[in-house]
Amino acid sequence: MTFDLSPGSLLRVEGGNGSGKSSLLRLLAGCTTPQRGTIRSTARAVYLPQLARSLPAVSAGQLFSSLSGRPGPAGAFWDQHRDSRADRLSGGTARRLLLDAALSLPSGLLVLDEPSAGLDAAGSQRLAAVLQGRMEDGSAVVLADHQPPALPADQVINLGETAVPASPDVRVTLAGTGTFRGEPARDGTVQLSVSLAERDAVLLEALRSGWSVLAVEPPA
Repeated sequence: MTFDLSPGSLLRVEGGNGSGKSSLLRLLAGCTTPQRGTIRSTARAVYLPQLARSLPAVSAGQLFSSLSGRPGPAGAFWDQHRDSRADRLSGGTARRLLLDAALSLPSGLLVLDEPSAGLDAAGSQRLAAVLQGRMEDGSAVVLADHQPPALPADQVINLGETAVPASPDVRVTLAGTGTFRGEPARDGTVQLSVSLAERDAVLLEALRSGWSVLAVEPPA
């Protein structure tokens, strides 16, 4: 695989679960080194991982300031969570914190793994506007997202279907309002198909985010 990423351009990485999207993003961000081949970049990279794990036992506001060098932004989200302990945030809320911090940092390359996860429609629109502005300022953007922002991609890399055997799926039905993992509630419910391996993590994230679990059953 050979490609160039120009300043101000958008690269979208697609593929099934286990196809290597997150691994490619970590390579592009400089978090890991390739066993074969070469990655050359002169830009400072900012990386948003797919999962927010092991955050420190400090307030969300303190963590944002440590990561970005500035106070947490204004708005309802930060009014609610600024004083909450970062290590006790739900998975979706922790990712929103890290996303806001990543977008606040100056960089020539933004590498974002599932940045739209947990965002409602308004949040997705804000994300698209911020990314558009960053690209207009010359930053390159790399995205892997099941619900990508409404932005045209200059390049698309499709890694194909799942590269490892998939575990059986279960259907999870949640009750609530808004959006969970990119899926908007319809008639007060959201249905997701998730693997057995990630079932417990999804249920815990849903409960921490204020959703009720109505059913967990094999897919129809």
